[in-house]
Amino acid sequence: MATKNPRNEELITLFGKNVRKYRLEKGLTMVELALICNVEYGAISTVERGVVNCSISTAYEIANALNVTLDKLVEK
Repeated sequence: MATKNPRNEELITLFGKNVRKYRLEKGLTMVELALICNVEYGAISTVERGVVNCSISTAYEIANALNVTLDKLVEK
């Protein structure tokens, strides 16, 4: 069984918080962001809550939809 890495969990949580922050700044709902990114609504919800580690391609789609760079989504 793999051991959880606290650093990875922190990064996943930070990513989710920043997705939510920039989504709200753009005035988008989770459903709207999901439609733009061509993912399920639940995917955005779980990313924002830090429940899942999304793929790099999904992270890229989210960053593009929010008009920010990927590094902004992991910035403290």
